Amino acid sequence: MTTETTAADTRELIIESAFGCFRRQGLDKTTIVDIARAADISRSTVYEYFRDKSEIVEACAEHSSQRFYREMAKAMGPGESLEEKLTQAAVFVARARRFIEPEMYFDADEVSLLLTKNAAVLLRECCEFLAPYLTAAKLTGEVRKDLDVMAAGEWFARMLFSLFSTPSSTLNMDDDAIVADFVRSHVVRGFANDRAGRSR
Repeated sequence: MTTETTAADTRELIIESAFGCFRRQGLDKTTIVDIARAADISRSTVYEYFRDKSEIVEACAEHSSQRFYREMAKAMGPGESLEEKLTQAAVFVARARRFIEPEMYFDADEVSLLLTKNAAVLLRECCEFLAPYLTAAKLTGEVRKDLDVMAAGEWFARMLFSLFSTPSSTLNMDDDAIVADFVRSHVVRGFANDRAGRSR
């Protein structure tokens, strides 16, 4: 085993041990000593990889973010069209809000850690995640050729954040079918063609 591999493994061990501590004790009550004990390493070893607890939390949030997007990509996978993929993304996020099916999709604590990230960082990451899907749809003609991918991605990312954080007064967002119909009715149509009769 190389030194590089050992270092990567140790860092991963610290992150996994921190997750375990956060679940058992909560984010605020967990200390570096707790994490070191859970990882069965010395406190000084933890400090070789992380300056302080906040840096460990940041690494855990990044780990959660990567897993969340991997799982969302899986949820989007069955959709053949951009419309269907974005619809499935919306259903996935609405489920995240309810923390249902944790074994299949995600862990509630990981979602909570993900949300410790700065909102602007979360928005940028979501835009970057969506960009390849929107770019591919431009190439297939599903959306208009002059679509601004980053602007469209930000619009939909903001929609996803709203689905996650804001309950509806008119729709049952706990119903996957209602979420899917709501998004399917609006999302890609605004990306596809110029509005009829728009002045040039």
